[in-house]
Amino acid sequence: MSEATASARRLAIGWLLVVLAMAGHGLWLWSGDRLQLETDMLAMLPQRADDRAVQDATRQLADAAGRRVVVLVGAADWPSARAAADAYATSIEAADASLGLRYRVGADLADDWIGFFAPYRGQLLTDAQRAELTTESTERLAAKAVEALYRPFGMPRIGAWQDDPLNLFGGWLAARAAESPVRVVDERLSVAGDGRQYALLMVEQHGSAFSIAAQRALVPVLEAARAAALAAVPGAEVINAGVPLYAAHAAEQAHREVHTIGLGSLAGILILTVLAFNGLRPRLLVALSIGVGLLAAISVCALLFERVHLITLVFGASLVGVAENYGTNWFCNRLGRPPEERWAMRRRQAPVMWLAMLTTVIGYALLALAPFPGLRQIAVFSGVGLLAAFVTVLWWFPFLDHRPIPFNRFADWLGSRRAYWPALGRNRFTLAFWALVLAIVAAGAFKLRSNDDIRLLQNSPPTLIEQQLALGKLLDLPSPAQFYLVAAPSPGEVLVAEEAVKRALAGLAGEGVLDGWQAVSDWVPSPARQAEDHALIAGRIGGADGVLAQASARLGETFAPPAPTPAATLRIEDWLAAPVSEPLHHQWLGRFGDGYASVMLLRGAHDPKQFPRLAAVADGVPGVRFVDKVGEVSEVLTHYRQRMGMVILASYALVLVALCLRFGRRGWRALAPTAIASVLALALLALLGQSLQLFNVLALLLILGMGVDYGIFLLEQPGRGERRPFLSVTIAAACILLAFGLLALSQTPALRAFGLTMLFGIFLAWLLTPLFMPESEHAERDRI
Repeated sequence: MSEATASARRLAIGWLLVVLAMAGHGLWLWSGDRLQLETDMLAMLPQRADDRAVQDATRQLADAAGRRVVVLVGAADWPSARAAADAYATSIEAADASLGLRYRVGADLADDWIGFFAPYRGQLLTDAQRAELTTESTERLAAKAVEALYRPFGMPRIGAWQDDPLNLFGGWLAARAAESPVRVVDERLSVAGDGRQYALLMVEQHGSAFSIAAQRALVPVLEAARAAALAAVPGAEVINAGVPLYAAHAAEQAHREVHTIGLGSLAGILILTVLAFNGLRPRLLVALSIGVGLLAAISVCALLFERVHLITLVFGASLVGVAENYGTNWFCNRLGRPPEERWAMRRRQAPVMWLAMLTTVIGYALLALAPFPGLRQIAVFSGVGLLAAFVTVLWWFPFLDHRPIPFNRFADWLGSRRAYWPALGRNRFTLAFWALVLAIVAAGAFKLRSNDDIRLLQNSPPTLIEQQLALGKLLDLPSPAQFYLVAAPSPGEVLVAEEAVKRALAGLAGEGVLDGWQAVSDWVPSPARQAEDHALIAGRIGGADGVLAQASARLGETFAPPAPTPAATLRIEDWLAAPVSEPLHHQWLGRFGDGYASVMLLRGAHDPKQFPRLAAVADGVPGVRFVDKVGEVSEVLTHYRQRMGMVILASYALVLVALCLRFGRRGWRALAPTAIASVLALALLALLGQSLQLFNVLALLLILGMGVDYGIFLLEQPGRGERRPFLSVTIAAACILLAFGLLALSQTPALRAFGLTMLFGIFLAWLLTPLFMPESEHAERDRI
């Protein structure tokens, strides 16, 4: 055994030990569910304290709805709606024990609510009641109290007339009830709208909200329940809405695309491999190198970062395409050579393979310089993965690949196609080529637009969207996309800040900027507000010349005012512990950072042009922030797109330097085709009406990493008669097009944008690269 071979064996064994250690680490991560995945897009941005607060608030709101499906079962009349809903509920209860159902409620629910607030009746006022007590004369208030006593129909009264002559407590309860159209009828939750009666049911998953198995199992259960409701009442209507339904749709779509696009691309790659290399062994070894790369990337990221972002895994999976080049180049150079030449071939190929790997890693390394945690994580994942895949090819393949691989007719034919490419130079073809390129680029630049609105990436089925809108309208639900985050050192100060925001919003509601809001302080006023209202009620109602005394005089009666008692403050802790808090419980975030926080939800704030006015309200109240979740996520995408664009430009400059160090004046020839292909890809997307977004730019970085490899492999052996380099480039490009280009058929907008860019970019890079190659290795005169 030669000294070089012994050294290579030591390297291979050393790398095997490292891979085994990483495999053990990976098994430990996955078996114990220790790999922490981050799914929040905003977590990839540089974090300020308020950003973290917004993420935590959004996560708590999402957790409240992440497992719940809200169902309305309706009919023309209440008995029919009740019968259909009963059948729906029976089907759910019989189908799956892992689902929780809330449908029937206690007959004494309303009494429980009244009983909870009754001890605090002397300090609860609506804004209208407070304004009336403050501005109206005692005579008018007394007249109103007497009139209410003799009115045959009016607001329900709680307690004796003399205890609350203006029925302030009844008015406050009515105002709270008016915040929701849901009522209790026949011990069931009900709502009316659009001339129909509906029964309200809530179905909740007990397991993980992101369990794919649970999501896929949920839909058949709901469909069976729908069928049962329609069988009981043929004219019934069933409306479903909830996060699990969208998740189930996404899981089903992903499953369907894996079986169509994924299996289709795999079949194409396997057929191409068999045709070119006379078997599947080369493909299995290439897959081994890619698998080692992914294993190393996950292991290192899990060690360096507290959480691995899901976007990192998705983007990092593209290593399949980049790492493909190294293994394919190895086997194409092995074609027609005896196995014993593989060591000499490795020595010849090592410099160019190192260059191909380093020029790709340059782009990913630049991501680590950006002040974005997500980009740093992607840089580490991609850089480590590529290096591991490359080392696997360089150190293991000479030992694993020891069988002859003869040139067959297909490989010989495909490799010889290089001779049919025209040459760029002083000829008509060159003029026509540049004219066509400039025309496409100019037309595309004229139509190119960027749009990072996150809503453009949604692909929810129209039926789900329609049912979500219908349910939101019937239940008058506030939007979770825009809200106020209210933070303060104590619970009482949080409630005071909410009350300040509501005073400012009242004017905007009058202008039609929003319809209303949903706040905890509507149900639990701040202690300061309760004390003020208690003093106001006691001062205006009681006393020798108060409302009760004047109203008694009008009636010719004498009513003694209730004995004054000290006000018992309604505390947020008591409210949270009682069932009455359930509708708004999720809006109280509790301990939050160094203090406490709550969320105020908005109704009817649909016009983004008015969001600056809503944000101005928050600016006027310390500790309050207006959150537009859709706008912030879209801003994240814009930041990433712009940052990635700068990274790509810097990558081109550094890659050009590396190429010139290897190839001298000819170095530009390996890079120019990829640059032109990327620009043409963007122009073609613009001509097709596609807006520029983050996923297009992410694809451009991959195109650079893959396309420049094509230039390096061909420039290393530029002769037209060389079959192996062009065969390597062609097979690698074909596999990339099959693996990623077919994503253009995906129904997921983000994947479709990524796939279209890859389809155009990789095909054009493969098509253009031979045009820029010199006639031979010694051809130094530039033809272009």
